[in-house]
Amino acid sequence: MTYTVKYKTKRQFFWRKLKKVRGDGLMTDSPVPTRFFILENESRVEIPVEGTIFYFSSERFLIIKKSMEMEANQEIRVNN
Repeated sequence: MTYTVKYKTKRQFFWRKLKKVRGDGLMTDSPVPTRFFILENESRVEIPVEGTIFYFSSERFLIIKKSMEMEANQEIRVNN
């Protein structure tokens, strides 16, 4: 399962889109905090966090929830 990420800097007018994202993370130990994305084809995209707005599609939540359920070996209920 993959998800989509939209991002833009505060100076940009248009959103950019990353499709078929399999996972992401945050590198805070570097001089410039950076968010990285692993795409379906195993490529990696790195985007500086400072001054950037990120929007994650709802599929990201479902992937995280499914992973947690597999790790806990039980269903995780979410209150609406």
